[in-house]
Amino acid sequence: MRGASFDDLVSESVAETMSKILGPETWKAINFFFDTRTAAREPEAFAKLLDKMFGLTSKVLQKKIAESLLGKVGAVQQTSSSLDFRQILRLAKAKFPRSVLPDQLKA
Repeated sequence: MRGASFDDLVSESVAETMSKILGPETWKAINFFFDTRTAAREPEAFAKLLDKMFGLTSKVLQKKIAESLLGKVGAVQQTSSSLDFRQILRLAKAKFPRSVLPDQLKA
């Protein structure tokens, strides 16, 4: 996904994962509760919202969203990771390639 920001990748990972696990129709019905960009900017708040809405199932959703995101940034995924959602987002952001601006290519 060339030219995408980290927030875009997180948002896409959230939408894809939620649609895949809950089903596209269910995701469409509930996605107005979510600002998917909140996951990148405020992972704790996003995780709390998932916890409120899905209870213990939110941990599965967080893990699957994280796996999707790590795959998008090319990070090695740890299946038995003890990292929480916020830590995984930090790891993914650290692995996210910095975009090169067209002006920088000429220099």
